[in-house]
Amino acid sequence: MVGNGDDGEPAGTSPAEEVMTTFSRHHFGSSEDTADGFSVTIIENMKEEYGLFVWPCSIILAEYIWQQKSRFTGASVVELGAGTSLPGLVAAKVGADVTLTDDSNRSEVLSHMRRQCDLNDIKCKVICMLLFAIYATSHST
Repeated sequence: MVGNGDDGEPAGTSPAEEVMTTFSRHHFGSSEDTADGFSVTIIENMKEEYGLFVWPCSIILAEYIWQQKSRFTGASVVELGAGTSLPGLVAAKVGADVTLTDDSNRSEVLSHMRRQCDLNDIKCKVICMLLFAIYATSHST
């Protein structure tokens, strides 16, 4: 329902159109003050659309990358369906050459990925995802 201004809701807006933007900060290492510790700040838009908020599994993957940083230093990393890009950003922070990808039909997510890199002063390549396969869901019996 679009507001008309009579109920305190601004005319032309609806609650569904409003987006809450937050910043989450993720720390890696015992302290940011130590030589090897750092943090990554992520902009999150709380929309129903995937790719604009941090998934719990990405935090676990980012922590794994941090714990295994010697495996990632100097490596080439491609994060498919990167969304907020937390694991890819951590990989870049530990010295990997990172390419972030997501769906080419979702320009908002791609621009969001670029903003994440800029915010954290990290160089990553951001590209749209290529279609790797088409599969049929039907089968004969």
